[in-house]
Amino acid sequence: MTDMPLLSPNKIRLLVVDDHTLFRRGLIALLSQDDRFEIAGEAGDVSEALRVLPQAQPDLILLDNHLPGVKGVDAIPSFKESRPELRVMMLTVSEDEEDLSRALQAGADGYLLKTSESDQLCDAIVKVSEGQSMISPQMMGKLVAALRGQGTPARPAEPAA
Repeated sequence: MTDMPLLSPNKIRLLVVDDHTLFRRGLIALLSQDDRFEIAGEAGDVSEALRVLPQAQPDLILLDNHLPGVKGVDAIPSFKESRPELRVMMLTVSEDEEDLSRALQAGADGYLLKTSESDQLCDAIVKVSEGQSMISPQMMGKLVAALRGQGTPARPAEPAA
């Protein structure tokens, strides 16, 4: 008999990483009620998540950013390096466009706020696991504004002589 978890081919396996135990357990309870998901594991910080990852074999990590020690965003490359097919969705309170930008640049596949409704979260998990990118609607405007603010403004065309 092996210690490896039985993989459910039809369910999305999730690893929940959040340092607030009450929030993490509540989220796990919520997601466990949805037949599309299986909780593969949980962790309170990045080092614990990296220890759990090989055995848990999740399809997707729900990752808080403000964790003790290493920030969630800084761990994304390590997660992706250990399992390139792994999807990572930030689930955070941070509405800071710098956090959003850093997460996307580090390889996050989604960025959802903890204020999201449960059905919005569940739908986002499914879409991200299918290869789509998801960003909280509240953050999309900030992302567009940040992208528009980068680079130099276009010069008006010279009138034809």
